[in-house]
Amino acid sequence: MTNSRLHHVIVIGGGPAGALAAEKLARAGWRVSVFEEKLGWEKPCGGGVTNKALARYPFLSPGAEEAKLVREVEFRAANNASLRFQLRKPLAIYSRRGLNGLLLRRAQSAGAEVVEDRVVELRPAGSGWELRGKRGHYRGDFLILAAGARTRLRSQLTEDFGPRDFMLTFGYYVPGRDDLLRVQFFEDFEGYVWAFPRPAHLSVGICGKVGEDRMAGLRERLHGFMQRFGYSCEGASIYSHLLPALSVDTWAGLRLAGPGWALAGDAGGLVDPVTGEGIYYAMRSGELVAQSLLEGQPELYPTRVHEEFGKSLALGARLAHTFYYGEFLGGAVPSRMVEFGARSRKFLDVIQDMVEGSESYLRLAGKLYVGLAAALWEIGPLRQMFASARSPDL
Repeated sequence: MTNSRLHHVIVIGGGPAGALAAEKLARAGWRVSVFEEKLGWEKPCGGGVTNKALARYPFLSPGAEEAKLVREVEFRAANNASLRFQLRKPLAIYSRRGLNGLLLRRAQSAGAEVVEDRVVELRPAGSGWELRGKRGHYRGDFLILAAGARTRLRSQLTEDFGPRDFMLTFGYYVPGRDDLLRVQFFEDFEGYVWAFPRPAHLSVGICGKVGEDRMAGLRERLHGFMQRFGYSCEGASIYSHLLPALSVDTWAGLRLAGPGWALAGDAGGLVDPVTGEGIYYAMRSGELVAQSLLEGQPELYPTRVHEEFGKSLALGARLAHTFYYGEFLGGAVPSRMVEFGARSRKFLDVIQDMVEGSESYLRLAGKLYVGLAAALWEIGPLRQMFASARSPDL
């Protein structure tokens, strides 16, 4: 049912968040305009779509050239330990050009208007908004900002993110094909290197918390990884990008909506601070803001995000530093994770849950403790301890 007070919704950004919000609203008969400067662009990221996203959005299950199903994963630790395993449920690795194009086409088919222009200024106008683009001026009744983490338009609505709210990414689109998704961790470094196989190339890159290392350091780590595993830079194109990884303090004061506006996807910082997963949260936030508008209650949108996944992502921000810098049994947490996963089926199940994105961090933390106990029992120390405790010599 169309809300009589909102005749025209403006969506700035045609990525997963903006396109899905536009599709949902347009299918319900609303007038929607999506503003996107670069149609069919290749966003610098891995492009992984978890099974959680595939289950919620079945149209993302690859049936054409846009995505590649990946079933085999390898984790590498800083101490050279390795864990290679088959996923219980496959990931889809999308070219972002393909994914964004697919979602925008769905929005257009639903009736949304796609405007190829870059919005550079927002201004409240009565109960709505006036927008100034590079090619023209526009008006709308409600504004959804989904233009990515670096958009300068965010500061015209609410507090901007600080330097510690980002990860810096650097990488290459490498010609070639592969079936293995590979991730490398390092000692005392908040971030990781990845090699994600896409349909026609590989995305090989590194992300690190801003302030942890300079670009030269990221490049050195990435080139060492590429040399070790045979990923060539020849014919590759370079990318770099800022990825949201909000701090604990920013999560505590995060504002996702206000009078006549809402933030969705990366523009709202809705990215997992540990794994960097953002596509699912972008799409789901776009869906939630559309649902709230359709019900005539846009003020419910931030609460719905918070209750469904915001609390978990905020907990992830608290856990991120411990995950990357903490120690367990005398070793770095990522290294112990790889070692335990290689030797314990129970602990590998916890890792599978993390990769699938099927559990909140609160539930994952509980499973982690159970998995650690089971792993220690399977590996031997607890069995030896119990055997010694029951020995008549004690």
